[in-house]
Amino acid sequence: MGARPYDAERCGTCFEGARKEAFIKTAPGGHMIIALPSSISPPAIVRGPSAEASAPTVRLLACTGKTVHEPSSFVISCADYNSELTKTRWTSWNGTSAVGTTTFGLNLCNPYCAASRISFFPDSKVVLSDPVTTRHGRLYSKLVVTYKLHGKSDTFAFSWKGDPSF
Repeated sequence: MGARPYDAERCGTCFEGARKEAFIKTAPGGHMIIALPSSISPPAIVRGPSAEASAPTVRLLACTGKTVHEPSSFVISCADYNSELTKTRWTSWNGTSAVGTTTFGLNLCNPYCAASRISFFPDSKVVLSDPVTTRHGRLYSKLVVTYKLHGKSDTFAFSWKGDPSF
């Protein structure tokens, strides 16, 4: 490794006042090492974003083929439009799950789906989980909604795993 005097044009003013005492060394592989005498303090180390902050955001795949993050409305079953989330307020959304309160829309198919309309259940709880890496990025693959039907708690579960568009 050869040493050469501090070069102000290459290093700017990062070590102002150390021009005559600092040396730049080139290590194997082209890495630069700046050698300072003990009388000079190096600048503070600034770290980049944390791994969590730089991790890709987990999203949902909408019927349009676009991914969405914290949607207020979302169609769950694209093929028949028989289930949806509306007026959703997310209380958490992270790399493992998302939780919110929604008005859940579901076609109860009574007497059969084509003759029935969507019924809406306000104050339902929605949980997204099981994120997977897809060609669209990280997506939640499982949805569970807990809602009240005729005064009793009921659960609607849906998975996008195995869906060719996923």
